[in-house]
Amino acid sequence: MKKQILTLVATLLLFSCSKDSAPETPADTLPPATTTGANTAGCYINGKLLIPKNGSQAIGGSPLYGLKLNAGGNFHPPTIGGDYWQLEIANKKDINGAGIILWIKNMSTGNGGYIVGQSNGELYSYGPNNNQIIAGISENGINKTYWSAANAGTIVISRFDYPNGNYSGTFNCTLYNKDNPSETIQVTDGRFDINLATLNH
Repeated sequence: MKKQILTLVATLLLFSCSKDSAPETPADTLPPATTTGANTAGCYINGKLLIPKNGSQAIGGSPLYGLKLNAGGNFHPPTIGGDYWQLEIANKKDINGAGIILWIKNMSTGNGGYIVGQSNGELYSYGPNNNQIIAGISENGINKTYWSAANAGTIVISRFDYPNGNYSGTFNCTLYNKDNPSETIQVTDGRFDINLATLNH
């Protein structure tokens, strides 16, 4: 039951949007692939830009952050990187939004390439015994969830700086619709540059 609740919550996070939808503006561009801890991220999903956008809750509620990073308890000393690492990039502002979650099983090897494997649809400590990527797309009131398959792509960590909380890298993959596996989407030009100490502060 707990696993089902966590999965449901993760799906809702991907599709939490405000009621206003706005077209892309000149400011909506893919950020450069940097390693400075700029707290930027983005990718293209079937050629359509995805960058993080915060949503809003009821008056007095905290923002629904479009860029979030979580890690398991054993990611920290003495086993640095020895647990899951989970990055969410989502547009939670627009009603026709999308989101993607990168999930690395274990990052103790630091910089380098991490092959994306079969998703089990679970997040946090309930993820599979391999790396995975999950995406959600909401369009015209229809929500679709996409999972990675074995050898679906790669997440490349170009900066692993635990002492300063900086994590940078790139990603590309092919995902399939979990309810219609013959339907696939292409995730291209993915990049992220995170400073955990300043993210959402």
